[in-house]
Amino acid sequence: MELWNIYNQYRHMTDRIHERGQEMKPGDHHLVVHVWIVNDDGQFLIQKRQPWKIGFPNMWDCSAAGSAIMGDDSEQAAIREAKEEIGIDLDMERAERLFTVKFLEGFDDVWLVRQNVALEDLNLQEEEVAEAKWASEEEIKEMVENGEFIPFNYFDLLFEMVNSSISLKKATLDDAKELLTLQKEVFMPLYKKYNDHETSPVTQTMERFSAKFERGDYYKILFDGNLAGSVHVYEKSPGLMRLHIINILESCQNRGIAQQVMKRLELMHPEADAWELDTILTEERNCYLYEKMGYRRTGESKEINEDMSIIRYRKESNLNKILSI
Repeated sequence: MELWNIYNQYRHMTDRIHERGQEMKPGDHHLVVHVWIVNDDGQFLIQKRQPWKIGFPNMWDCSAAGSAIMGDDSEQAAIREAKEEIGIDLDMERAERLFTVKFLEGFDDVWLVRQNVALEDLNLQEEEVAEAKWASEEEIKEMVENGEFIPFNYFDLLFEMVNSSISLKKATLDDAKELLTLQKEVFMPLYKKYNDHETSPVTQTMERFSAKFERGDYYKILFDGNLAGSVHVYEKSPGLMRLHIINILESCQNRGIAQQVMKRLELMHPEADAWELDTILTEERNCYLYEKMGYRRTGESKEINEDMSIIRYRKESNLNKILSI
């Protein structure tokens, strides 16, 4: 008997449990993961489903996939499914959650793991997996065209992100010192420009900065594998995500990194009905960026000093999200 935790529409875990095989109640959601393993040659490790599988029998699939069982978070579910189905330990140091698909009955987290695996080291789960092999992007596209591969509607996005120079790595408290130093470097010019001793991230203490890791998610922004910035997001209220702060080093600016990161964050949170952020009224480049990304001024503002006011932006339409597999 397999048991699942039940989530509501905003991905809040409830105190209810669902038994697999039973009909789910309307509005109930469960957690699913898809794992895509990519080697250094850009090939994808794929598996072929057994002919007796109920869904998509005898068709090719991602490296591993399945539902999170009771007590699993997304990362734990990815690790467990890969171990059970193909017998390998995922290198989560080289893993990232790319995006989440919100379907009728759940949330499907799509993971990318960059890892070299020898086929002879695989231990395939006989009940689930018939065979496994490495395949290029073009080979997978051809298999989809021929009806041999499950036709996921997110393939274009997956391939785009796999080939992107930008990646997001979940930060931990161990990264706090490095990220606080980065934050102060990025905001120092604004601190000097506006004499903002009240709200500037430059004046933030380590204690206050570390508290961010207890609320929401903090990510390192990597460009070509090197630290290019950071971003912190959290749920302000059910359905409302807040882009609290985004830092891009000066040497990495004007490369479209912030835009790609903001798109990625929306795709990771399809449960959100809206996003909000605050910025400095007179920083026209930042205002232009947010408006270009679909944010609109709410009319809320706060005067910090005679030179500086903070205004609020909100985005409620044209959110980047995938609503079906």
